[in-house]
Amino acid sequence: SDVDFACYYFDGCGGFTPHIIGMMSAALIRPETTSSSSTNNLQHHLPKTTAIGYSLMGGNKDVIEKEMDINRALSNIARTRGMRTRHVLDDPWRYGVPAEIAKTEGGTFTSWMLLEEEEV
Repeated sequence: SDVDFACYYFDGCGGFTPHIIGMMSAALIRPETTSSSSTNNLQHHLPKTTAIGYSLMGGNKDVIEKEMDINRALSNIARTRGMRTRHVLDDPWRYGVPAEIAKTEGGTFTSWMLLEEEEV
């Protein structure tokens, strides 16, 4: 494939959103590098598309508010990288995801977002 992408999955056991947001921030917010070292440049290569998945476990209490908090934080993280977010299940056909896929299975809520370069 010629698609330059990265993918992260964050497991939110217990549904404590600050932990998920903290993990996302640590993984996705990178300081600018001024070194010309090829090793350093490889470590800080930012792909044009990044898939982000996360789960909230431990029941569905306030799951809508928790999802909104995480997605808003992810949107802020995306802006630091000159990117925007898209929710995969808003347009499942575009991403080859079955339209009947559910966000919840048992006591687990799962969501997938994409960070894509902002179109100018």
